[in-house]
Amino acid sequence: MGKNNRHIKNLKSEKAKIKLKTSKKSRQLPKGQNVTNTSFKSKKIVIQEQLKQQDSSEIVSRRKLNVKELLTRLQHYNSTVRQDAVRELKEILNLHSNEILRVYLNSLLQGICALTLDRERAIRRESLKVLSIILSPISREQLTPFIDILLSYLNCCMTHINPNIKEDSLLFLDVLIKNCGNYLAQKWRKILPNFLEMISKLNIESSPGRQLLINLNSQNTSSKWRIKVLTSLVKILTGLLQNLRAKKLNLTTNIKTINATDKINYAPIYSLNLQICELNLTNENNFDELNSFDLEKYINSLWPLLFDSWLEIYPNCNDKLKINDSTINNEAGELLKNIFDIFQLFIDIIEELFEYESNEKFILINFKIKMKFYENFVKNFIKPFPFERKLINESRNMRRRQNDLNIMENKLIDNCNCLEQNLAICRLFIWFTTIQEKKNRTTIDRELCGEILQFLNEKMDNWSNRDTIALSQLLRTLRTLFLQASKIWYQNRCSLRETLKALINLNARQTNNNNNEIQLQCFALLSEIAINHNLKELHSEVEFVKFIKSLPSLLLKETIQDNVIQTINTIVLRFRKSIENDLIKYQKEIIENAKKIEIHGTEDERTSRLMILNLFYFIDNEIYH
Repeated sequence: MGKNNRHIKNLKSEKAKIKLKTSKKSRQLPKGQNVTNTSFKSKKIVIQEQLKQQDSSEIVSRRKLNVKELLTRLQHYNSTVRQDAVRELKEILNLHSNEILRVYLNSLLQGICALTLDRERAIRRESLKVLSIILSPISREQLTPFIDILLSYLNCCMTHINPNIKEDSLLFLDVLIKNCGNYLAQKWRKILPNFLEMISKLNIESSPGRQLLINLNSQNTSSKWRIKVLTSLVKILTGLLQNLRAKKLNLTTNIKTINATDKINYAPIYSLNLQICELNLTNENNFDELNSFDLEKYINSLWPLLFDSWLEIYPNCNDKLKINDSTINNEAGELLKNIFDIFQLFIDIIEELFEYESNEKFILINFKIKMKFYENFVKNFIKPFPFERKLINESRNMRRRQNDLNIMENKLIDNCNCLEQNLAICRLFIWFTTIQEKKNRTTIDRELCGEILQFLNEKMDNWSNRDTIALSQLLRTLRTLFLQASKIWYQNRCSLRETLKALINLNARQTNNNNNEIQLQCFALLSEIAINHNLKELHSEVEFVKFIKSLPSLLLKETIQDNVIQTINTIVLRFRKSIENDLIKYQKEIIENAKKIEIHGTEDERTSRLMILNLFYFIDNEIYH
């Protein structure tokens, strides 16, 4: 108790003591007089861009920024600064592209391509416009060192985790197709697999193969997204096919290939008549860049996805019975066109790679394709064939846009019957029938063949000017039917008499109507049939014999094409017995008309006229000089 009281008394006594108060100033010692005051602040002196001294010969933007400064700003953290830099680059490139590209091509491609991966959509779209301006004027030699850079950025865009960047990669691809399509065809291995990744994913190991992607986290529906992807794939495959055909044309006798197995002591690389000497160490042909294994592998991955895409948008083909309602909307019609464009491009690529019916590898690939896809093809496309389009949605849009009424009406009339798509279906079915079975006679479904022929005959009998948009597809289908499938169809007792007659009648109608485009293409196909020595079944048809006899009448008209004259000369030698009487009958009229007939498409008019006169050499043994 005592100790505690004493402690309290001590506290009270301490508090009672007088305490001296000190000010804040007296708490710190005064500073010396020679100490520098560092409490001041400084600001940068900024000179406005327009006040800077610029070289009069230097190319600058509207804000007085040169190319180097703009390239630096392409990497700025602020999106507005990046976007302004891209726009200013586009402006000065439009005015001074040659001068800038001569110095800054590498830096420009690197900087602009990097912006195709930018998170801002406006910057990506603007950068693609600039990239198109850069690529359009430069030559092939200038572009060659940078093609791998462009393809690397393209692959990054196509496989990006951001769906918006992946979507814009198709615009990036369009720019490259337009400006460097040949390179894309050569680098197909780096591009084609990405299309599969954009619309599908790999299944688990227990069930190999690919499965369509459904949810894309995008503003587009799954079908619209696939249409965009497949449209771009069509462009790539078209470029690949054109590249193969160009290489085939370049294989002249002046080009010598030296294989590793050839026993030679020297290579005549200095020969005056030699254009290219190629060392082929792999002992493969020039077209084996796209070899059979790669082609078959890609077809096996892609074609099932095309069938699944169609099944998703048109589920009626799962019905067991024949489908009565085959109407489809615009979206389905566009998807159908893309699917069959891809099918046909693969067919054309296969035929360009391998010699038809003479290459074992070609026959084997075709046989595998038939065994794997024929049943799915018939179920998905032949059972509901032919397709037609609905017109409900388009009619509503026409009411809203009265100014475009006539344009929309014409467009709807052209597309309502899906003529081009239906003809493509016919061609693919015919192609399936040309695939020969192993060591057996090829058998075909005569009932389905009859449906295809009936459709073709009706369309040719009722052909009108508005169907001209599908003319190319019609001739491709007929060319496959007559030149490739006719022997197999005749072996299976499927006569092509009526179809051949419909083609000849179409040619005659267009000749009377002075429709040169359709008439020339139909005549070209009939000429191919006439010149082909293997089509004896078609040559023996009554209508075809009548067509051959009618050829001299073409020489009595006021105008004629030079290629028609050349074709008639060839056919006269081939079918002399059939055409001789008509030539003798009109000999004087033809010789007289040859002096005044107007010849189109000729390089030497005198030679063309002499060619007409010399048709009668085997009659009177006279040669005109």
